[in-house]
Amino acid sequence: MFPISIYTGGSIENGEMGVTYNKPPSASYPAQDDITFDELKRKIFELTGLNEDENGINVNARWNAGAGESHCFVLLPICENNMWRMLVERTLSGLTGWSIVELFVEAVPNSDCTQNDHGEKSQSNVECGEKTHTVGEEDQDDSQELTDEESFDFKPTDNSALYVGRSFDRKDDLRRALIEYHIKQNREFVVVASNYCRYTVKCVAPKCGWRLYSKQVEGNYFQIKQIKGKHVCSNEVGDGKDHINLTADFISELILDLIKKRGDVCTLKEIQDFVHELYGRMPSYNKAWRAKELAVAHLFGEWKESYVKLAPYLNAIQVANPGTKVEWWSDNSTDNPNVRLFRGVAWAFSPAIEGFKQCRPVISVDSMILCGKYGGTMLIAVAYDAEDQILPLAFAVIKDEDDESWSWFMRWMRPEVVGPRPLCVISDRRDSLLKLFNQPDSGWCTGSGQACYRYCSRYLSENIRSSFKKDYLAKLVKWVSRQNQPSKFRLGMLRILETNRKAHNWLVKLGARPDDKSAYHLWSLCEDGGCRYGIMAVNGNERVFNLFPQIQMLPIKALVQLTFTMSAETSAKSREAASKIEAEKQLWSNKVTASLEARKAKMSEHKVISISDDEFEVETRSKVKQTVRLGHDQRGCSCQKPQLTGIPCSHLLAVCAFRSLNADELVDEAYSARQLLATWAPQFHPPGSPEEWPDYAGVSYSPDCNSINRGRRRKVISSPNVPAKLKRSS
Repeated sequence: MFPISIYTGGSIENGEMGVTYNKPPSASYPAQDDITFDELKRKIFELTGLNEDENGINVNARWNAGAGESHCFVLLPICENNMWRMLVERTLSGLTGWSIVELFVEAVPNSDCTQNDHGEKSQSNVECGEKTHTVGEEDQDDSQELTDEESFDFKPTDNSALYVGRSFDRKDDLRRALIEYHIKQNREFVVVASNYCRYTVKCVAPKCGWRLYSKQVEGNYFQIKQIKGKHVCSNEVGDGKDHINLTADFISELILDLIKKRGDVCTLKEIQDFVHELYGRMPSYNKAWRAKELAVAHLFGEWKESYVKLAPYLNAIQVANPGTKVEWWSDNSTDNPNVRLFRGVAWAFSPAIEGFKQCRPVISVDSMILCGKYGGTMLIAVAYDAEDQILPLAFAVIKDEDDESWSWFMRWMRPEVVGPRPLCVISDRRDSLLKLFNQPDSGWCTGSGQACYRYCSRYLSENIRSSFKKDYLAKLVKWVSRQNQPSKFRLGMLRILETNRKAHNWLVKLGARPDDKSAYHLWSLCEDGGCRYGIMAVNGNERVFNLFPQIQMLPIKALVQLTFTMSAETSAKSREAASKIEAEKQLWSNKVTASLEARKAKMSEHKVISISDDEFEVETRSKVKQTVRLGHDQRGCSCQKPQLTGIPCSHLLAVCAFRSLNADELVDEAYSARQLLATWAPQFHPPGSPEEWPDYAGVSYSPDCNSINRGRRRKVISSPNVPAKLKRSS
């Protein structure tokens, strides 16, 4: 926040340090860093008691034009958001040498305002000390302006030059030309007057008489009508430095295409370098941040308004897709009973909920920091189809990631999304989840068989890397965690012991209770018991985040909309691929079919020896022997692949061929082409445009403005081996 003092009801005077006011401030208040000029004007009317229906206002800022420790205050007319944001940004960054924004406000009766062609009232804001003209009065002065002896009518070949008669399609195009011209000339300007048909600027230097007048002409073009004087100021704005007219608003227009292409991976350094390459100026870090926020808001909607639109949008999705689940988490801490303070929202689309019933009973959960204006964290749960493709299952956006928020998300997801069947949940060693899986009433209690919890092998190896600073050790741990054969697991643990005893002891005790010798089942495939179906890492969540480009930086309604759009597109593509598999009369998914074919080719090298009616010894070409059992109560191989993944190994396939048995009966049904198609059969139905949405009579939600980070924006630092998208706030 920053302080604003409002002066009104008096007059402007000249003092020892420049302009001052002959009365104390009428009002003062702390303003949010992102306040717009329209919001400022509404606040001025509120604090000063002026009647907005009866009065317009002229706003002038007391601007410190001095250098170093000397102060020389001049008037800076504020009549549009660009100039206001420039003033705020330079104040917050300390470039003005003054920590407070002082505003001199003049009330102008609305009877002094004329109406524009659309019947709207228009008031030009001009700097104090000059006669205040209405639009009609300025029209009367046109002939004088066009014949003024101080006007210079020339047409240089440089397209960036300004000359009388030059026309622009829009006022914004004129503004851009002015900014580019003054950046090249190492000079700066301020806006004197701006309305629907006029735009007047002057040099920022008090002693320079340069001034430009433009107006709207026939055809709705903006044309330069007069240029008074020449720039006699010294061009003191050094090359490479920031520029008063290089505002965040202006930069946001420049980077729209960059944001479209790069999304949330577009860094502030890229924006700074992009602007520097164009204009030879380096905008500040904060200005680049603000420009990115504005560009995102332009492309995807305003940040605060996005919360207002979210509930009607989710309601429209629920109507178009019956069975879609939405859960709100809010506080009743606003003055309006129909508006609640946002803490979180969770949603799961009905096609995903139905499709999950055909998937293996495994999900992985993870989180991602959101980098938008209001921050927050996104939680996500995914499942896996028969091709090991990800099925985005459930999402949530929460204000704070902690024990309470994870408990809220998981407790909602159990009855509403995944149902009662026992599930394996894969994640990193997150304390919030570990607590949840030990609570009998959570729906996820491991002690009562509701779920089993497993660690992600990727995060495990990265933990080793960061703790022990050895890449080889991290790779070795990852290799050991993925071994299905007990002999290879024991060999790997021995190598870890020889390499680093502390790392070995840490792995032995990882996740173990005080009475347990070890808890290898939490992170080792070999000791898993088949719960995780061979899925070792949560990189499926990373693939989801890759499905949703730009999601970290989006306003919340656009974020939810992107999850719907990309989920629908993923579903359509996967359904088409699954339909082709079924049309070809293929029994299993492509991935499992390829795996079975490779193992069948390998089994021809195996030698099968019958030990009993349901027990066999299989010797491989490398003389390694495995034991295969085909009893009614026990089917599997000592290599453990069939038990751990649900797919027969080459040893089991060799025995089936030896006994003339149908090996397809030993493949888990979750890998079948039939269930693959059933996973993606439910279809998404778009909610349509806002005009087509059903009426929404529920409450609205407002973001917590206190959650806006103050000061210099913090970067999300990622380790070189873990994508920034997967870094968490906890």
